Amino acid sequence: MIEFILLFLMGLLGGFLAGLIGVGGGVMYILVLPYVLVNMGYPDSEIVQFTIANSLVGTMFAALSGNVALIIKKEFFWKEVLIVGFFGTVISLLVLQFIVQTDWYQRDKFNMVIILLMSFIVFRTLKSNRTSDSENKEKKSTNGQLGVTGALAGSISALSGLGGGVVIIPILNLRLKQSMRKAKSISLGVIFITSMVMTISNLIAQPTVNIEGQNIGYVVWPLVLVLSFGVVTGSPYGVRIARKLSNRTISYIFVSFLGVVIIDKLIQLLS
Repeated sequence: MIEFILLFLMGLLGGFLAGLIGVGGGVMYILVLPYVLVNMGYPDSEIVQFTIANSLVGTMFAALSGNVALIIKKEFFWKEVLIVGFFGTVISLLVLQFIVQTDWYQRDKFNMVIILLMSFIVFRTLKSNRTSDSENKEKKSTNGQLGVTGALAGSISALSGLGGGVVIIPILNLRLKQSMRKAKSISLGVIFITSMVMTISNLIAQPTVNIEGQNIGYVVWPLVLVLSFGVVTGSPYGVRIARKLSNRTISYIFVSFLGVVIIDKLIQLLS
């Protein structure tokens, strides 16, 4: 019972972060899910696969809720979302099939991917905040640039369960000079597309352990229902608050939560 209360709270916070930052909330889910899944009886040998799959379901609902709010406010960028989302979906399915859903991709490799990825993003985000807004005027991105962004995001999404926003936002904001709000909006749209497709793939996968009445493929229904309820509740509030904050403030909040995950994964890796 305590685990499900914690899941709801993490879903609430993850949904809020999705609306505020545009990362889909997976930053919080991957903190809690490994511990909950072990307590539910799922084996350590497949804990990474179950963690990624269920994080992506929560991420999908967080992104959906945030996208609805953005569409209503007419702050949704359809063209960019479809281009980045197409390439992200194709690459994410390939990575999921040939890397993640194999015996080779275990917890130590998962934790290492998370630590390296987030450390790099923290460094780049903090570095970008030293640049004044006048030096960061928005530019138009080419279809090729958007496609590469989608491919990178799809890879990271499949490997980490984070939805790809931790890649999309820094690339669009730092490299392609899009505003933080536009990058966040595109990120949420892409996250929904890629996480939905990967969720379908995870539903039809065949894990070695099945607990009757709990999981279909790698998706554990009692877990994701509680998580998703918190997600849908929290996401619209994040969108509202984001409209009142500066790009720099949102960036610092983003970095703070990445730091929490880095510390957690370092402890797991060294223990």
